[in-house]
Amino acid sequence: MKKVLVLGAGLVSRPLVRYLLERGFAVTVAALPESRPERLVEGFAAGRALPLDIDDQAAFRALVGQCDVAVSLLPAPRHPAVARLCLALGKHMVTTSYVSADMGKLDDEARQKNILLLNEMGVDPGTDHMSAMKVIHQEQRRGGVLTSFISWCGGLPAPEHNDNPFGYKFSWSPRGVLAAAKSSARFLKDGVLVEIPAERLFAAPQRVEIPGVGTFEGYPNRDSLSYIDTYSLDRATLHTMFRGTLRNQGHCRLYTQLIQLGLLEDAPWGNLAGLTYRRWMESLFGAPLEQTIPARLAVPPADSPLEALRAIGLLTDEPMTLAQGTAMEVMVERMSGHLAYRPGERDMLLMRHDFTFSRNGGKTTDHISSILVDYGIPHGDSSMARTVSLPAAIAVRLLCEDKIQRRGVSVPVIEEIYQPVLAELSTLGITFHETHPVPGAGRLRTV
Repeated sequence: MKKVLVLGAGLVSRPLVRYLLERGFAVTVAALPESRPERLVEGFAAGRALPLDIDDQAAFRALVGQCDVAVSLLPAPRHPAVARLCLALGKHMVTTSYVSADMGKLDDEARQKNILLLNEMGVDPGTDHMSAMKVIHQEQRRGGVLTSFISWCGGLPAPEHNDNPFGYKFSWSPRGVLAAAKSSARFLKDGVLVEIPAERLFAAPQRVEIPGVGTFEGYPNRDSLSYIDTYSLDRATLHTMFRGTLRNQGHCRLYTQLIQLGLLEDAPWGNLAGLTYRRWMESLFGAPLEQTIPARLAVPPADSPLEALRAIGLLTDEPMTLAQGTAMEVMVERMSGHLAYRPGERDMLLMRHDFTFSRNGGKTTDHISSILVDYGIPHGDSSMARTVSLPAAIAVRLLCEDKIQRRGVSVPVIEEIYQPVLAELSTLGITFHETHPVPGAGRLRTV
């Protein structure tokens, strides 16, 4: 029986653990006790849950030494330490996070030791890579030359549960969502490099149609240009390279206002003990908030974020939970409690790739869209949990079955990995549908 060590028991871990246990693997989940790792292995004799102290090097080393593959679902900065221990003990590792600079430095050693450190095996990054490369490689074999790639992804409430002014509920780390809202972005559009500073990230949202679901707002997602090398694309023929995030309509204006108000700042605020949320807000903007906040933004009250702030309890006389913290930490605490999924509600994961291929020496052009729409299971796993952790689970199974020969620090852009993973995801109901839309339908308008 192959042994898998899963480090972390957060919101997305359950589908991975259950997938492996149901297929006969022995799975040890090591996590902080407050995350209740035992709930993930209930009912399985081959599953066990243990408390994790990653700073206890002897205990941590013993855990990794007993497994065949380690899966790190810890915070991303922890992955390189796990990877170095895996290299020392001769174990493969899988993560769902981006390859960091520190992780990339381990490539040579991993190759020399015949170890695979497989990163970006989630949904974004992960399934986005695999679904894109499937189409790109397929069309390249048919003589197509990729000239434009536009990709969108978003995790949102299903339409029937989109019932708050934020148009959003949290299926993963709230802090990660808010931190991403303060990132700069750059992409290639019609051969021109476009750079968007963080303060203008939401300034020019795109309208993106997902057939059968609706129209959404989209904004740039960090550095799209790095994907040119990740996908081994030809810079001489590629005119547009863009990756974006999907949100419900109204999101971009709301977040622009939150940033303008300084509510996403992460500088220490100081003592919050004894304050109510309203008093804290009044210390920032003055009273009454119903007048001062619109005035600060120079907008009518109806166009201000008052209803959104009221929805997360920032206008109440409730005592503050945090004794100390930053404005962002207050927002994380408020949003975590008020924008959570209620029992029986479902989320959805949307992904859309739009490709343009040149053929016959540029004489003809072909447009292809590849679209994924996936919904969470009421009273079961969220779509975010499934689409993030099942690709990693499938990769672990393939590694244990010696069906992946790739070694070193890698991401799933090669056929050896993406073909079987996508095929297995399809059997689990996570399927992309390819269409040939009207030419130009996937173009970006001018920013």
